[in-house]
Amino acid sequence: MAVINTREDLIRLLDEKPKWVEALRVRLLTRELIELPEKFAEFVKVTNERFDKLGGRFDRLGSQVQSLQDDVGMLKGAHARSAAIREASSIAREMNFYRTKNLSQDDLWALIDRADTVDIPKNVLRSFRRADLIMEAADQDGETCYIAVEISFTVNGRDTTRALRNAEFMTQFTGKPAHAAVVGLRRDDRIHDLIKRGDVFWYQLDPEIVEVE
Repeated sequence: MAVINTREDLIRLLDEKPKWVEALRVRLLTRELIELPEKFAEFVKVTNERFDKLGGRFDRLGSQVQSLQDDVGMLKGAHARSAAIREASSIAREMNFYRTKNLSQDDLWALIDRADTVDIPKNVLRSFRRADLIMEAADQDGETCYIAVEISFTVNGRDTTRALRNAEFMTQFTGKPAHAAVVGLRRDDRIHDLIKRGDVFWYQLDPEIVEVE
């Protein structure tokens, strides 16, 4: 029989007899304290499951909000396009041209059919045919030219790139001068240099005109 005279004797004995540790714990602790680790683990599990479910709801809510924002963006863009088309003559006049007509998709198809487009990807030609607005116009001497217009609620680099590309296609397909313009209520500051250099013409819509549509 081991003799226990000091605390160190007791600790050494318990180290040697692990089963005695559990028996001693049962004697010293209440049932609630003994079961606490297990209950805490269960609490953590349930809490995590609830947070996972809540996270899924927030994900769905975020998706719904994004979808709503996309719909609003499309609606704002449609209003801006309608207003810009109504303002087509004013856009041309501010560029010192006279609008003669707006080209339809059939007009653009006809240009493509007559041109050598073998090296132009189909998706690029499709994008060109869907240009927001391409006008036939005349300069101060009565010479025919074209204006390729891209329209957005907030004009950005994508709009300027498309407008410049479409103007280049119009020159390539017709042999006539073509000019790029962007129209909207606001513009991204990053396109400032293009506008300042005169590469692209900027036409700002009146907010009241857009809201009428």
